[in-house]
Amino acid sequence: MIKKLKLIGSGNKDKRNFFVLSKEESFFSLFPLFLINCGFKNIGIYEDYQEEKPDLNNFNNKIEHFQNENYDIDLIYTTNRIIIIIRTNFSNREKLLQGIKNLANIDQ
Repeated sequence: MIKKLKLIGSGNKDKRNFFVLSKEESFFSLFPLFLINCGFKNIGIYEDYQEEKPDLNNFNNKIEHFQNENYDIDLIYTTNRIIIIIRTNFSNREKLLQGIKNLANIDQ
């Protein structure tokens, strides 16, 4: 079983939700599952990361963007955290929270 990330902080206002996570190597195994949970069919480079995981230390001050018909996601790597900002309608929030539960331990 893959070790989930630690949820450090979260919040939401209107259509914007954010989650601050610990920066751990298991992210590359877990994040594609999160994207699939949110309805993304093409997870791009994350498919390649399943074979050969990159060094997470090389992902500093980097932003990635993902968007489909229901979710607009910014993924921000800092030196010691991963921040996910998600814009979606309230009707998608339950599915979003289930995806976060699969990505991170929320009962810490």
